[in-house]
Amino acid sequence: MKTTHLLVLIGINILWGMNFVAAKIGTTEFGPFLFTTLRFAIVLVLLCGFIRWPGKQIWNVVTMSLVQGVAHYSLVFYAIYLTESVSSLAIVTQLVVPFSTILAVLLLKESIGVPRIVAITVAFAGVAIMSFEPLGPQHIHGILITLVGTFCIAYSTIVMRRMQNVGVFNLQAWIALIATPIMGLLTWIIESPTLDTFTEPDLLAYWAPAYAGIAATIIGHGLLYWFIQRYTINSVAPFITLSVVFGVLFSILFLDDVLTLRILIGGLLTLLGVTVVALRNRRL
Repeated sequence: MKTTHLLVLIGINILWGMNFVAAKIGTTEFGPFLFTTLRFAIVLVLLCGFIRWPGKQIWNVVTMSLVQGVAHYSLVFYAIYLTESVSSLAIVTQLVVPFSTILAVLLLKESIGVPRIVAITVAFAGVAIMSFEPLGPQHIHGILITLVGTFCIAYSTIVMRRMQNVGVFNLQAWIALIATPIMGLLTWIIESPTLDTFTEPDLLAYWAPAYAGIAATIIGHGLLYWFIQRYTINSVAPFITLSVVFGVLFSILFLDDVLTLRILIGGLLTLLGVTVVALRNRRL
């Protein structure tokens, strides 16, 4: 990989790492479901010109919109809203790699060897250790909800394997088109926002959904798609774990997150397991 490409890949991880900070600020200011709605609305406005009919892929697109769009983002953002330890949730999201491997075995009948089984076990053991951190029931609830949300995006990677001839911006626009009204309805039912909900936050607060929609989604995922066109996903995947490193760092710097010994040990075990799984997947 060229040095410039490696630097861009690190830049993508920085964007995604900062997204955890944006999510915490945004969900605190607006509520998790309204924040998710605003995020999708921004993506839809900016990418609506890319919408093209996906033909036979429409049901895969709808599935992606519901599973990755509505389920994944609403669950993870709700978890971030609940807990004070954003760092631990950032680490849990990396379980998308083991989850994807497990689903590939169950749904695609791919084989899995002992090293990956051990690595997956280590990754989940790390999460279990973090969950015992005495930060109250909301910490455990946040981890469990993040696990479900991460499983959703792992399933969406299986769906993406079946998709053909759907560009990244077209797909993102479709996800936003379907997810925005659904999330808007959920927001109205669950959070019942009023006019004050939109006027009380200052302009700086609107940076959060704008960042999540533009920097993390359109730019971050757009650049990742550019990479996948030039490198295999398995060669890129091991580098994606860097996003959690930046996520933890930024959470400590900007959110005053406390990295306790239990979270540190559990996080290192999880990242070790995830990295081994990603590297073993790369060899297949």
